[in-house]
Amino acid sequence: MKFFEIIKKYLGQLGLFWQKKGNSQFLRLNLLIIGIQLAFLVYKFNQLPPEVPLFYSLPFGEEQLATTSQLFFIPIFSITIGLINTIFAAVFLPNHQLLSRLLIIFSVIYSLLSLVTIYQIITLIS
Repeated sequence: MKFFEIIKKYLGQLGLFWQKKGNSQFLRLNLLIIGIQLAFLVYKFNQLPPEVPLFYSLPFGEEQLATTSQLFFIPIFSITIGLINTIFAAVFLPNHQLLSRLLIIFSVIYSLLSLVTIYQIITLIS
């Protein structure tokens, strides 16, 4: 029973966290950027070749190539980072307000850089 009480407490903190004006604006901005990522990928998906360069940390050549559908991992990671940071920000809010705000801002920056990455990859090959 204690487990459910702890979950209830953190969900309550999450609700209070998003009621703050700045936090809700960052959430909306993050969701908008992720939506743009997905829309751009879906719009250009049929025009892309079967393999695209994605793994730039690997040696030049075929090792860098990935299937076109693997590009969808980029927005999935943006969503995951956003969710994890939101949960941690809500947990840290009562004691560390600056850390909470920085986690949310980092989520937006990560999503924005992911959007730039998707745009660069697609414009590079089309």
